[in-house]
Amino acid sequence: LASDSETRATPPSMSAAPVPSSEPAGCGARWSRWKPWLLKNFLVLGFAFVLTLALAWPLPGRELGTPKAGEFPITQTVCIVVIFFISGLTLKTEDIKNALGAHVALGYGIITILVVTPMLGFAIVQIPFEPVQFRYGLALFACVPTTLTSGVTLVTSAAGNGALALMLTVTTNVLGVFTVPFILNAVLNSAPETPDSSAGSGGDAQMAEAASDLLLKLVVSIIVPMAVGKTVREKVGSAPGFAKKYKVELGLANNSALIAIVWMSISKSREMLVGESALNIFVIVLAGIGLHVLLLAVNWTATTPVLRLPEKERRAVLLMTSQKTLPVAVTVISYLDEARWGGHGLIAIPCIVGHVSQLFIDAFIAGKWAAASAKADAAAAEVRLSVAELGQNQASEGKNGNRT
Repeated sequence: LASDSETRATPPSMSAAPVPSSEPAGCGARWSRWKPWLLKNFLVLGFAFVLTLALAWPLPGRELGTPKAGEFPITQTVCIVVIFFISGLTLKTEDIKNALGAHVALGYGIITILVVTPMLGFAIVQIPFEPVQFRYGLALFACVPTTLTSGVTLVTSAAGNGALALMLTVTTNVLGVFTVPFILNAVLNSAPETPDSSAGSGGDAQMAEAASDLLLKLVVSIIVPMAVGKTVREKVGSAPGFAKKYKVELGLANNSALIAIVWMSISKSREMLVGESALNIFVIVLAGIGLHVLLLAVNWTATTPVLRLPEKERRAVLLMTSQKTLPVAVTVISYLDEARWGGHGLIAIPCIVGHVSQLFIDAFIAGKWAAASAKADAAAAEVRLSVAELGQNQASEGKNGNRT
């Protein structure tokens, strides 16, 4: 899958930017030094750029994000279709099949991602964040499925079960299209009455209608493009080779579409965002980080001392059940009624904060795991070499003894 981030380039690492050499070098040499770092941090750099652009000059993003075709915002929907078409185009059937054997890990992951963690949304909407859209955004982020590609990439780099991570991604994001609308509506409607949402409050019939409308929009903008992309991969002979050859470029295109959605959302909510105090922003940043740390702690307890999953499966499940997908979150946000829930840009801020924080925290964890695995592999290789040398020595001594 291509995405949350979801990115086909490696997620951000904890390493610093490369230090330019003092020796003279051409543009090609400089680009070679900076290119890996830029690819790793493309999504984060993109968010920083569009945030600055939207706050300094909101007109282009606001104008692009305003036109609608019926209930669908045109430009945002095009970006969403691009994201999930590429997701389907890069989805390998054989990888999914390889993960079906891990029944316990797979079952726990699906239930946790789609049922358990969304229940946190009911608690989050009760927390008096200001503005109220921040509580909606963080609650929404808790309700969406796991990351589309950054999680799989991190699990693979950490020597975890990449096939299991991919299976969790595919299963929960497909099923999530049908579960998120109804869970999210229940979560948002459980929030305390506020001036921003009281105008749209209604009974069970209105709640069910809103959930059904969101379900239809998610099916059209997520399931259909993903199915088309997967069909192209299976039916067009050159498609798998194309997806492999241009893996990085497809990831960048995917992330660019995601960045564009965030840009338009923030541009439309610029006036509300700049009116917020630095304290409110700081609090929601801490809340986004705290949510991910809480999920890591709970899932570590379940996967390690309780279920005692094999190490590769444990790493995959721990990371995937603790992460949330930004592309699905901003897709849902783009379809929310601004007259009822408030500006999309404000609702998106907690999702962006949560996504970026989970990338950096989990990149650090994955790096530690990868280093531990490399050390263990090196030790095992040294033991095998020692055993082989011992066997050769014994064989040599045996031959010498026979000659004597």
